[in-house]
Amino acid sequence: MEITEIGALQIAKKVDAILHVPGNYRGGNLEMTIVIDTSLELNSFTGAVAAVARSLKRENEIFRNVRLNLVFWGQETEAKVVPMAMLMMGSVFDGYQCDPHKKYYEELFAYLKKFHARSKVILVFADEQNEVFDRQAAREALSPFLKNKLLLISEQIVSGTELMLRCI
Repeated sequence: MEITEIGALQIAKKVDAILHVPGNYRGGNLEMTIVIDTSLELNSFTGAVAAVARSLKRENEIFRNVRLNLVFWGQETEAKVVPMAMLMMGSVFDGYQCDPHKKYYEELFAYLKKFHARSKVILVFADEQNEVFDRQAAREALSPFLKNKLLLISEQIVSGTELMLRCI
């Protein structure tokens, strides 16, 4: 997964649109979540994550002071709070273990709805092989608010609303 500067800028514009959804962000410190699919190789996503983080900081002053939750989505889902600077340098990924296996998005969405509902923006860097198995469970997890906060980044960029419409 490689993201060019233009691609990172497009993601930053989509994130800005997410923040301007009525009722989402009202000012103050921003809380956001970045999800890394553990099926991805370390060198395939670190540059993309750093480029997106740089673009977000450059494009919007809101991202200068962010509470950033980093979630590693694998057989065991692990979350930690990290500074965005460590994300841009890549030092937060020390000890990362690639664990390739097929995952289902409805499990991730249910986890995010339960533990990261306060986040105003959720970026998911995922493998193309993941899919939605139970469409009803995915719809329930994305409703009513998660679909407005979610941006799925793989070979293509898909918003949570687009993903929900695919599940209908």
